[in-house]
Amino acid sequence: MSDCRLNITSLSFTRIPSKKLRSSELLLTAVKQVEKHTFPSNEVFDFDNEIKKRTTSLYCVYRQENDGCVELCSYAVYIRTKLVTRIHKVCVVERYRRQGIGKWMMERLLRELMKASATNVDLWVDTSRIPARQLYLSCGFLEMETVRDYYSPNRDGIRMELKLAGRIN
Repeated sequence: MSDCRLNITSLSFTRIPSKKLRSSELLLTAVKQVEKHTFPSNEVFDFDNEIKKRTTSLYCVYRQENDGCVELCSYAVYIRTKLVTRIHKVCVVERYRRQGIGKWMMERLLRELMKASATNVDLWVDTSRIPARQLYLSCGFLEMETVRDYYSPNRDGIRMELKLAGRIN
């Protein structure tokens, strides 16, 4: 395995599945493993079914190893309908946290959403996930409402929103 400290310039950002990236299936497998390890079982995303939908997009940040292998660093899922764009999942692989990868990924994801003419984006975050809340606030999201027991008993959720209209890439 590679060194946990990495240079942001060595990262790549891509949508999965990707016909351009031969390792697309390997990244998807890694995403599913990280998802199961990171989130409670009732919050694990059903990637096999959900990413087949036109409204669901999965983006990954990865690094290419010298031997040609790819290593997942983070991923994000958003769901887009006519009325709303919701970032449904954001996850940085544990060994890569606190290195700026989450911010780097969110900036690229928000650019993709602006290119796709999204005007507003929202997401939900557990009130106890302070680093995640700080990340979203640093990206310009505002805390709009708190819902008690949103995730489960005694796990409140905060809905955060970002207006993309008029924002500069």
